[in-house]
Amino acid sequence: MRRFMGKKGRRCSVLGILWLTLLGPAVSAGEEVGVEFVTPRNLQTVLGETEVAFRLVLPEGVSAERLVLRVDGETVVTLEDPPWKTMWDAGNRGKSHSLEAVLYLSDGTKTRTAIHTSALRITHIEEVALVNLYAVVRNGDGSYVNDLTREDFRVTENGRPQKIERFSTERMPLKSAVVLDSSLTMEGSKIEAARKAALSFLNVLVPGDEGMVVTFSDEVRVLQDLTDNRNGLATALESVEAQGGTALYDAIWRSSKQLHQLDGRRVLVLLSDGRDEAANGLEPGSLHTLSEAMDRALRDEVMIFSIGFGRNLNEQLDFYGRRSLQSILEELAESTGGRAIMVRPSRPGRLKKAFELVAEDLRHMYSIAYVSNDGRRDGSWREIQLKTGDGELEVYTRRGYFAPSGKVDPASDTF
Repeated sequence: MRRFMGKKGRRCSVLGILWLTLLGPAVSAGEEVGVEFVTPRNLQTVLGETEVAFRLVLPEGVSAERLVLRVDGETVVTLEDPPWKTMWDAGNRGKSHSLEAVLYLSDGTKTRTAIHTSALRITHIEEVALVNLYAVVRNGDGSYVNDLTREDFRVTENGRPQKIERFSTERMPLKSAVVLDSSLTMEGSKIEAARKAALSFLNVLVPGDEGMVVTFSDEVRVLQDLTDNRNGLATALESVEAQGGTALYDAIWRSSKQLHQLDGRRVLVLLSDGRDEAANGLEPGSLHTLSEAMDRALRDEVMIFSIGFGRNLNEQLDFYGRRSLQSILEELAESTGGRAIMVRPSRPGRLKKAFELVAEDLRHMYSIAYVSNDGRRDGSWREIQLKTGDGELEVYTRRGYFAPSGKVDPASDTF
């Protein structure tokens, strides 16, 4: 049998060459025995699902037992048979990574090699900001209208027509906060009715949705952070107890801020039975004002569905005696694209119905988006009007938004 000498005096047979073709190229002059990366290349930038492929160079009479891939010091996969390649998720943040391949041979030895991927460097950014709208359409008798198309809608910004870029009737993921008044005035049957009604709202959540539970009295408490675990949400709701004053505006501000970090429809379902007021009745209950709470919700694109649960809410004035609680709850809802519902404590069964109405609105929403033809980054308020060609139909969506700005958002300060 013919033999030839490889590097470092190793003898390789023709039969060995044929056999090694199945596992990797044979040793040729100038080659080191071992393993090398075919893809990705050293210092290449990679994102998302990436193929990692290897080339093996083996000596005569020695086979590959296993090949271990480590990324940033952690074992990702162990390959024991050809083809010597695998898929690896490099993530979408454009970070640099260290990739190491360790090849274990049948003669008890091992060899290794390593490469590094480069971090993503962005040299040019072109921002295209979509303005997202979630809309409910009802006819004259209050029934939902679900068969409209993109061509049926007209959207204007500060009176200027806009082109709809995206349109969908598919259900979008829901990120919701159930925010309950737990002040002392909710004590007894009212807090129990609120717990039961809020529990029924959890039925609106489907896979891909997440919720959180927030209460407010003298202070705002997050009883359950964002989760898709219904049992965790239910346990949090069942633990709500009444005490102290009413930090209504702080609750809106903080809940909106937490929802802002999430993608999808951001919804705040708010229940309150009284005005923003401290337990002593001598001062406001919140550090933030109504204006600041409204600004926070609008900037964070949070839809507020407000439920007033009390007597004569249209006569119950705010701490400064300027506006009724009912008008405040209505403005919060109408400005952000939600709905306001008033329920009397004497009819607690209606409270569950109120949460069900909120759930129905969320099930019957159009998703519409456009790119503003006003490219100024001046941070100004821009009024939105969304209508259909049928004047008999009512369209409910947010009233507007704040244009992007190069300045730091003052509402982003830590609460």
